[in-house]
Amino acid sequence: MKSKLKRLPLLSRDKLGPSSKFGGFDVVLFIILLIYALLIIFPFYYLFIVSITPHNIYAETPFLLWTPEISFDSYKAVFTESKIWNGLGITLILLFGGTAYQLFFTVITGYALSRKGWFGQNFVMNMIIVTMFFGGGLIPYYLLIESLNMKDTIWVMIIPGAIDTFNMLLIRNYFASLPKELEESARIDGANDVQIFVKIFLPLSLPMLATIGLFFAVGNWNSWYNGMLFNHSNNLKTLQQVLQDIIVNQSSAIPNPNQAKITPESLKVAAIFFTIIPMMCFYPFLQRFFIKGIVVGAIKG
Repeated sequence: MKSKLKRLPLLSRDKLGPSSKFGGFDVVLFIILLIYALLIIFPFYYLFIVSITPHNIYAETPFLLWTPEISFDSYKAVFTESKIWNGLGITLILLFGGTAYQLFFTVITGYALSRKGWFGQNFVMNMIIVTMFFGGGLIPYYLLIESLNMKDTIWVMIIPGAIDTFNMLLIRNYFASLPKELEESARIDGANDVQIFVKIFLPLSLPMLATIGLFFAVGNWNSWYNGMLFNHSNNLKTLQQVLQDIIVNQSSAIPNPNQAKITPESLKVAAIFFTIIPMMCFYPFLQRFFIKGIVVGAIKG
């Protein structure tokens, strides 16, 4: 016996859900976001125009939306200055070596504190958290570095920053949020603690490692404080310290071969762009891990 198929009524466009067209609120929101984006982009645009504007044009009209004549002499002066490249070399050592060093100690400390059942765990955890709120002060810190003979060495900018408490808590919370059954099944299969950490927990924590690594990388790229306090040699100045010299001392920090076309402002802006562009190019590759790592790391305390 053939069953009669009932014809389903066609749903109108209104019954399918909200319309996909822009409403009045969407238009207003779009305009607000567009204005906000322009306010963010305009300072960078204006500074770039200043950096490529010759001295005579900038002297006549300091506020420019476009320059009738383009000159890259400021960038040439920056790129040919040995202080800049020496500072970049020191900063790259901190960026790669310091980041790997900090990431290693922060991750293993966070993993150890995420494992329960060992004696003194709460005491050690509380002692580490105390360092987030209390410090010994600048003078004891200076005396400690001096007693360790780390003054005027590159190690003073790497070794003291082995563990960041906030980042360590993030990675500890992430490890603690992973299912315990993973560790139990691995132990049944005969894996030891190192194998469990390397083969199970580390592969699962790549978003968090990328997030923490980004924090450390940005901090090392912008590092200048310890170098300013403890390193007095020009050969150990980081890129940020060289940039500080250029901004504070204006054009005297870099010999100016063509004063007719280079202004102190254009020279400073060119040095600033040289400093920020590498990190701006590096950040988008890890941006997709950023929010995910922070959210997952803050789930469980």
